[in-house]
Amino acid sequence: MPQAMYLADMEHNITREEPVFRFLDAYAPLFYFPHRYFLISGGRAGGKTYNTVAYCIYKLFEPEEYVRIVVARYTQRSIKSSIYRDILDLLEKWNLMGFVKFEGEDIVNIQNGNRIMTHSFKLTDKAAVAKSKGIANPTILLVDEAQEIPNEEAFIQLNDSFRNTQGHTQIILLFNPESKAHWIYKRWYLNSKPNPIWLDDHCFIHTTYKDNPYIDPLKVREWERMRDIDPKYYSKHILGEWQEIAEGQIFDNWKAGWDPDPEAKRIIAIDFGFSNDPTAVIDCRMRNTKLWVRELFYGTSMTNQDLAEILKSNGITRADTIIADSAEPKSIEELRRAGFTVRPAIKGPDSVRSGISKLLSKEVYVDPSSKNIWNEYENYRWMQGVNRPIDEYNHAMDAIRYALSGETSGQYVLMR
Repeated sequence: MPQAMYLADMEHNITREEPVFRFLDAYAPLFYFPHRYFLISGGRAGGKTYNTVAYCIYKLFEPEEYVRIVVARYTQRSIKSSIYRDILDLLEKWNLMGFVKFEGEDIVNIQNGNRIMTHSFKLTDKAAVAKSKGIANPTILLVDEAQEIPNEEAFIQLNDSFRNTQGHTQIILLFNPESKAHWIYKRWYLNSKPNPIWLDDHCFIHTTYKDNPYIDPLKVREWERMRDIDPKYYSKHILGEWQEIAEGQIFDNWKAGWDPDPEAKRIIAIDFGFSNDPTAVIDCRMRNTKLWVRELFYGTSMTNQDLAEILKSNGITRADTIIADSAEPKSIEELRRAGFTVRPAIKGPDSVRSGISKLLSKEVYVDPSSKNIWNEYENYRWMQGVNRPIDEYNHAMDAIRYALSGETSGQYVLMR
């Protein structure tokens, strides 16, 4: 396979043999296998993003080949934070910016006309799935963060919309394995391994730090120490393995999707945190038995002034109703003085279990890009032998519970 890339000073017609990158052996199939589909997953330091980016740039500079690479992600707002950004960074690192031009977001090779384009499944949160109109004969469709795709139907629709009259399109899905309840696992995997029925035209690549000889040995020892300290963390985050549905998992039927009913009631819910516990700001939309949720912010070390700026940047105004953790009256008052309509959720006796019961009665849809909500969803579970949930993985969960409330005398109490 192409073991190293070389730069050419095209302006002065001087070839400089300077190896700038070495592909990991596991990615050889991208160059040599005739398969239409490549499912690429990985764990910590497996190199899936870097190697795929390098492959795209390699193809962009193929002198004798027609190349049209489409970088796709679920929503338009996530495109610029996707692998597209990594492509720009690597072009700059390799001093190749002088050999390309930009037409909008398209990256065009000045000499051969090859190009890298962007595409989103949805143009906006409310728009229907976007079409591939205007993208003629794509040769490579690269779907970044494919686990964000809400369902199999959305993938099939995108897949069917890309046709190449001059040959088949190479389709590359990059993703991080999550729960075995995910549609990607159900479609392509069996017993945690690629389902053999797909192997005739699908290639599966999974890499971890074990496949990458360039990793600092000190980091390797640190990660391998986690195998004994926290086996679940090691399995999920270091090895990137598919996860069983947790024993005692409280919620197990939530669906991926963000297409709330236009008539749905909107509540912004906040669970305050600061140093160790994150602050969670969740956009909740409710209509009848359906609930749509997405995270607007999830992080630590945020002051109330910072939080006010985050709310403003997400278009939250005085007209929006915010329900927040009543244990932080000072924070609520400061947000009110910043111009927001904030009301406390009163935590009555047994309010946690009451709120969970209310959530269990809902048909819940979670924005596919809300990674922290999904992480809590997969790990929030009942304590063994005790009828109460664990006191972790519950910051977004608590905020969502606050949203399921009824108004009483200007205060919010969890409905039972």
